[in-house]
Amino acid sequence: MTYGDLVSIIVPTYNRAHLIARSVGCLLKQSYPNIEIVLVDDCSTDDIEGAVADLNDPRVKLIRREKNEGASAARNAGVAAAKGELIAFHDSDDLCLFNKIEQQVRALEGLPDDYIGVYTAVLFYTLVDEGSYSQMKTHILPDPSSSQLSGDMYRPTVNGNVMNLPTMLLKKDALTASGGLDERLRNNNDWDLTLRLTRLGKFHFLPEPYYIATTVLAQTDVTHHISRSQKFSAKSFAFITGKLRRSGERSSELARHYYTTAGILLRLGRSRFGRRYLRAALAINPFHLRSLLLYPMSYVNGLYPALRQLKKRRVSGKT
Repeated sequence: MTYGDLVSIIVPTYNRAHLIARSVGCLLKQSYPNIEIVLVDDCSTDDIEGAVADLNDPRVKLIRREKNEGASAARNAGVAAAKGELIAFHDSDDLCLFNKIEQQVRALEGLPDDYIGVYTAVLFYTLVDEGSYSQMKTHILPDPSSSQLSGDMYRPTVNGNVMNLPTMLLKKDALTASGGLDERLRNNNDWDLTLRLTRLGKFHFLPEPYYIATTVLAQTDVTHHISRSQKFSAKSFAFITGKLRRSGERSSELARHYYTTAGILLRLGRSRFGRRYLRAALAINPFHLRSLLLYPMSYVNGLYPALRQLKKRRVSGKT
């Protein structure tokens, strides 16, 4: 690839027509000249066509899906329609700096052929109004304490989701070879994809937070926030740990993920399935203290979530 190649930016959206001027608008202001924006609407009921018309820019291509199948399916549809050999992702409620794509293309251009992507830091901030401004929180990923950020990123990615998908610029052939996003997953789908991508090639990191993402307050109604759904989290951890196991992974990181899966299942009242994951964790690491403590609790329905709630009340009481 060379500087000037077409970059296709995939933007899935659902009932966010009111945010398109902001989210897609910042992409239209990119300093990199050769882009197309593939906006994939997942069966919205708002006026997405009107929002796109207001942009009045031929670089925006709107795809209307006939069935609501989630962000993964929408992103895959966008990649299939993309004309560029370089792919970037962007969420329809987020922002990025004006030179994000340019800096990533320039970085990728100068890297060896075994590098398949460039990612950046991402700055998260809480959506608040004036009355709740005191509850504003920010954090940055990857964590500044991370020991490895570039090169072979498979092992750091097994440990956790280091690279945020919307911060990536990827070679399309590598993305295609990875199989794309798993449409069975409703959250943690970016982590699952990145685990497969990091087996195919190396990544380069740009430390400036070129991407800016929003989160919601903890007490906000999260009924429609799939990323915070315990049900979908349990399913995604079960899928991802299963894939890791089948690939031959037997590490302390996998044992920790088994423990996390068990904890989610216990909070959902699925104690029997939770014990299965605790046994898997202990089979890898018989001295994993948290699994050893949680295992007997799993025989008393409701005990673990009750203890968690008690701990939360104590912490909030201190603050």
